[in-house]
Amino acid sequence: MKLFSTIHKSLFLYISIFLFSIILPVNLFSENIITLDLGEKYRITERQNLRVRINGSYKGYLFREYRGFLRRQAENINHYKGEFYILQDMKRDSQLIAKAVDDVYITDFLLNNAGYVYIENKYEVPLHRSFPAFSFDAVAPGDSWVASGSDLIYDSDGNFVTIPFLCRYIYRGEEIYQGRLATVIDAQYALRYKKDPYDNNRSDINSINGSHKAVIMLYKDDKGGIFIRTDVNQNIGYRNGNLESTKGFILTWYDGVSALSIESTREKIINSLENIENEDIVLEERDNGLVLQMQNIHFLPDSPVMLPEERLRMDAIASLLKEASGSTFLVVGHTANVGTSESQYELSVDRAKTIVDELVLRGIPSKQFLYRGDGGDAPIASNLTTEGRARNRRVEITILD
Repeated sequence: MKLFSTIHKSLFLYISIFLFSIILPVNLFSENIITLDLGEKYRITERQNLRVRINGSYKGYLFREYRGFLRRQAENINHYKGEFYILQDMKRDSQLIAKAVDDVYITDFLLNNAGYVYIENKYEVPLHRSFPAFSFDAVAPGDSWVASGSDLIYDSDGNFVTIPFLCRYIYRGEEIYQGRLATVIDAQYALRYKKDPYDNNRSDINSINGSHKAVIMLYKDDKGGIFIRTDVNQNIGYRNGNLESTKGFILTWYDGVSALSIESTREKIINSLENIENEDIVLEERDNGLVLQMQNIHFLPDSPVMLPEERLRMDAIASLLKEASGSTFLVVGHTANVGTSESQYELSVDRAKTIVDELVLRGIPSKQFLYRGDGGDAPIASNLTTEGRARNRRVEITILD
């Protein structure tokens, strides 16, 4: 009887171990270690749609867009550099048209695979740092974690304060969103700030009280990327006593660009350019992408009106850019250093817009374009000669991604 009991216990133990070995992997595979790998290059697009009140009086909607183009540095896979293009005072339906750039900020930071950003405070972008940030441990649906981050808040003069926060994340699991499989995470954090009387920060902001609730989706298909919708409810107190209340939402996209895709686009552009007989189209490789330089463009004097003789060159440029389907094109106008700096700047912006309009007429979607002007601030030749001034009157098109 005792022997039977011993055998029975041993058999029970073996069966338990067997069942445990079957069940345990299922529990392990239901967990997920979330990591961030945005590739050799990635772009951030943030669109703000906020309803604004000043001292309780409704002032209208604020539409603002930030586009960042970041590049991984060869010496460190966590090191990124790049530029953010700021597009302000947007109108409701302007997502489908080319957008003028109001400002450009450079940035330089470290980003690890949990989403934490390490950056010097002198950089004006990105606006959200270490958000989103992920757990270093495996998580199952319903698990939560807390991570630190910071937001930059600007006043009307372009000065900013950096507000640290603690964000609570909850892992929902995997869901289908708009036909795509995604890892879904809820996030929530509050911003609290009261200016210290001894703080020498130049910002006019005295206080901030706000809440941010976000849904984060990390897509798991071949396209990848991240989409975030953040609902914002925020009050900002200013030195002059005004209280600005903003309520609305922010939409953010992170899209990675693979090294293979970058090289493929580069080869297509180079091969196409070899078939074009035009010495005034020059291709350069710069840190921020391939640049098509159009020299000696013929406009009416002091005017953005392009002469008919440029039509063939515009046809050639359009055919080149179509090889980079889906990319963003930054069109920058340049003038010779003739006249006032204000007139040079205005003319360079208008001529850049003319180039955009001509390329859109040739079948390139307008939403792929950004444009700006640099006036006569970036000459490539002497402004003391006719030939030099002709070379400086140019337009450069950068394939940002």
